[in-house]
Amino acid sequence: MKIKEIRAALSGVIPIASYENLKPYYEIVAELDADDDVDVEFKKLKDVLRWHFEQEGNRAKADVIEKQYAGIRFYEREGKKYPSVTSITGWNTDWKITEDELQQYGSRGTIVHKLIELYFRDGMWRNPLEIPELENDVAVLMGGSKKLSWIDCSYVAAIKAIAGDLQVLEQENELYNEEHLYAGRADLLCKYKGKLTIMDFKTGATTDMRQLAAYGACCEGVEQLVILPVGPTDNKSGLKKPVVSTNIEKEFKSFLYARAKFRERFGI
Repeated sequence: MKIKEIRAALSGVIPIASYENLKPYYEIVAELDADDDVDVEFKKLKDVLRWHFEQEGNRAKADVIEKQYAGIRFYEREGKKYPSVTSITGWNTDWKITEDELQQYGSRGTIVHKLIELYFRDGMWRNPLEIPELENDVAVLMGGSKKLSWIDCSYVAAIKAIAGDLQVLEQENELYNEEHLYAGRADLLCKYKGKLTIMDFKTGATTDMRQLAAYGACCEGVEQLVILPVGPTDNKSGLKKPVVSTNIEKEFKSFLYARAKFRERFGI
């Protein structure tokens, strides 16, 4: 007897989904060549079905989390959803301020980041009032209870102070980690004082390097992590010094602990 065709099917229940239980069903058919090993080819089909089932579970969990927790963000690539680095490190601390205040701080950061990005691209500082994609963020600040503004931030002085030591390689680059299932957008991959660097611009007071270490693990040869404070400052110089860390392995271990806690809490 000669087998010309094989068929495999897989069904199951995903208990975490937007609409009760999700019950996907997959079926795949393959034609065989004369020299094909039936068992080997059948295993390949089952592996394909299992991969699709796992992807369905990944998307279902991510959809539920995004609906229930407004501050948690996912990146998607090839049908697979990756929790963002900032969500992993911040989901259990962002609750300490109101959602409205969080949005205002986020909008200020978005505006300053975009101004820096455009400066590195065009070599000139822009007015956010003239940038259409920042219209909503500008409105959030101008009508916000915190009275935050990009005007009193120190980004111009901060960039000017490091310009002689900085070589921009990539900016706003999306990075994905398949092993630990996370993704994020690095502000800057650069050479800073001759060393390959992940640099992040912060309008707040944080010096948490875990985020940068997570990005660094997605690149080869990163030698240091640098946080450049670009927020408001009362220093006489008008800026704060960059915060530098070369202990990338230690910071990444701290990030992996946060990643494990996120998976324990949300199952993804």
